[in-house]
Amino acid sequence: MKSFKTFCIGAVASIALAGGASAQTFSPEGPHTLNGTVTVSKGITLTCTMSGTGTVSGGTATITGLSLSGGMLGLCGSITFSGLPYAVTSASTSSITIVDVRAVGVTGNCRGNLTGSFNQSTGQITFNNATIPSDPAGGAPCVVNGTVSTSPAISFTIP
Repeated sequence: MKSFKTFCIGAVASIALAGGASAQTFSPEGPHTLNGTVTVSKGITLTCTMSGTGTVSGGTATITGLSLSGGMLGLCGSITFSGLPYAVTSASTSSITIVDVRAVGVTGNCRGNLTGSFNQSTGQITFNNATIPSDPAGGAPCVVNGTVSTSPAISFTIP
């Protein structure tokens, strides 16, 4: 019985330490912007300019504003984002996730994480068929393709 208790305590401790080890530290501190051309699809495909604002504070990154513009008949501007700010996280130095993105569009809504590959040297995020699940579930997801640049270029470390 004593061995089992020791095993359980060790297992809980290793899980707790593993969670703490995955915390990332973003830099440089201060306000940031992101801009680039993306295609977004949910029933129809539009080529849009993605613009955003964010901040890095205490090593934590958040997106405080996000918008789309342009596209056929200006339809990109009809897609809005709610529930801001969005946390930014990563499980590896080559990917980045924008957490709990909430997109409201003419062909339906989507809600969930948006993950793209990340280039540490340029601060660019590339979305390659990145999906955000339909909200409510059951519909087509939102699919994002394209590259956005951060300015000043962000980078991060994972201890």
